[in-house]
Amino acid sequence: RPLGSTLEGLIVVATSYYSFLRLRRFFRDEGTSFCSIFEYSKSSDLSRARGAFFRGERRLMLVTERFLWYRRYRLKGANSVLFFGVPETPEIYEEVLGAVRVPSQCNSMCLFTKNDAFSLERIVGHERARTMLTSPEGKVFVYT
Repeated sequence: RPLGSTLEGLIVVATSYYSFLRLRRFFRDEGTSFCSIFEYSKSSDLSRARGAFFRGERRLMLVTERFLWYRRYRLKGANSVLFFGVPETPEIYEEVLGAVRVPSQCNSMCLFTKNDAFSLERIVGHERARTMLTSPEGKVFVYT
């Protein structure tokens, strides 16, 4: 079964262009129904991708963090968000989560490593970041 068949309304935010390219290739190889936009996307491609995602024609949207920072579009139609790395600023985190369909029912996941300590601290605070970084590998944290 293709990867994107159960990921209805998922936005994947890649923190670097290199991660974006790796994820885009992975989704293509898996046959996932997705659209992708990045900071150098043409306006017509951008409108087409956003519309397809909002109408449910594409189940997954892949975006770069730089796109979210420089273009400042509200990406509508998401049910959940996956951050493939910690966003550099808390504003990006807030804007993406603020644009989901039902914010109170949104699931968001952020993948991080010990190298993301400063970015993680900007989002969750010093104490939580320290707890998260010193915890055993594979631990899941839930914050509301």
